[in-house]
Amino acid sequence: MAVFSALPLSLTLLGAGPALAEEPAAVVQPADAIPDSGIRIGTVQLEQPFFLTAEQTQQINTTSANAEAVLAQALEAAGVDHPRATHVAKTVIGDAAIGAAVGATAASPIASVGAVIGVVSGLVAGLPFAPIGLVVVPVVGAALGYAFVAVPFAALGAGVGAAVGAADGFISPPAASTPVKAVQNS
Repeated sequence: MAVFSALPLSLTLLGAGPALAEEPAAVVQPADAIPDSGIRIGTVQLEQPFFLTAEQTQQINTTSANAEAVLAQALEAAGVDHPRATHVAKTVIGDAAIGAAVGATAASPIASVGAVIGVVSGLVAGLPFAPIGLVVVPVVGAALGYAFVAVPFAALGAGVGAAVGAADGFISPPAASTPVKAVQNS
């Protein structure tokens, strides 16, 4: 016990205190560059879906811009110049979002089997809590069965998309970063 309490004191005496680094300025896209009726994630722009409110759309845009800013700051700290870091951050975030969507879509046939297994397991587990257990527990089981399969595929897709975005961001010129308009089927 005495060793653990003396450890911080010994580090202080040796001058091994926390390093204070100055933080670089955040690289957040100006709010006027993002349309009010749209969602921008990296290089991908979507129209606002009917089921999202304007506040939710703004939260998505703010979160995406903050993720870009953090990634751009990390790249600048590693020695990448500002325009290149901003361009790479946008392509990484955008391509990761596309990869996650592709991964989740590719997983849907397999995840459907997981959902069926979840329903059957939910019926068995909900039987002691009949009648409400036969309604609620199978739904929860189906959601969990689907998610346990789809989430790893989405994560894998996001990782591959981020790697492709990083390669694309470092290869392509920064001035050529124009948002990609997504096509929505109505």
